[in-house]
Amino acid sequence: MNNSVCYGGDTEPAVHHKSPVPREHGAWAMLLQPFLGAIIVLRRFDWELIPAFAAVVLVFLIREPIVTLARQRLVWRTERPETAVARRYLMIELALLAIAGAVLLFAWPVWILVALGGSAAALTALAVWMTVRNRQRAVWFQAVSAAGLASSALAACLAVSLAIPAWAWWFWGLHAAHFLAAILVVHVRLEARIAARKSVAFAIPRDVLAVQWGFAVAGVALIAIGKPLYGAAALLSSLSHLYDLRRLRSVNALSIPMKQVGVHALMVSIAFTLLVIAGSFRGLLY
Repeated sequence: MNNSVCYGGDTEPAVHHKSPVPREHGAWAMLLQPFLGAIIVLRRFDWELIPAFAAVVLVFLIREPIVTLARQRLVWRTERPETAVARRYLMIELALLAIAGAVLLFAWPVWILVALGGSAAALTALAVWMTVRNRQRAVWFQAVSAAGLASSALAACLAVSLAIPAWAWWFWGLHAAHFLAAILVVHVRLEARIAARKSVAFAIPRDVLAVQWGFAVAGVALIAIGKPLYGAAALLSSLSHLYDLRRLRSVNALSIPMKQVGVHALMVSIAFTLLVIAGSFRGLLY
């Protein structure tokens, strides 16, 4: 979303642009990794995955033009060029989403479409309201958004088997926690850079540290209950993010380009997903 960090992407101040397509590269990874990872665990590729994937992507894309139109109605006094573009994108995306939904009607019970569609609509409405009100950095909202992104794994399972197996809930929960931890670290990095430019003191928020340490404790607990790969994934995420937070005390670390930081975060995220995939396979075998 433009100006939004709730999906773990661009967190710099908003710069209105004419193309209402989300620029958050991290958010795209957060959306696609759980979906593709779940397909790997499922080891099946049914035709229903195509419209399901299209619906997942379109629900993500549709927020951007809606945010623009909401700002036009509630914030801006005069119509801006991006508003007309947003209207066109919204019409196209709604039409494509309707087609994907109609195709899925041939494969899914109506109650699944209603449940998923209602949840997506509610999350989209919440995201738009929070963004327009400039409250998208609230930790609770970041948690909801991370859970929403990770739910693409559940959509993949429903597309293939019309059911959500036990491993998929672990898959979803672990990714949601990892995404939340990553989003919060991005926030802190940007806030630390702003503080450094202004030569003011900066302290890492306690709630951010609590999330990271909580995930580390969860990792140890998972290992203790016989889920070592899930535990290793949680520890990889938490310790990597705690290391990043510690480095933010260094001026040199703050000067690292955000693109380089993003590549590092993506590598950690891919390694995390691979561990969760391996843990899910292990759960199917034992």
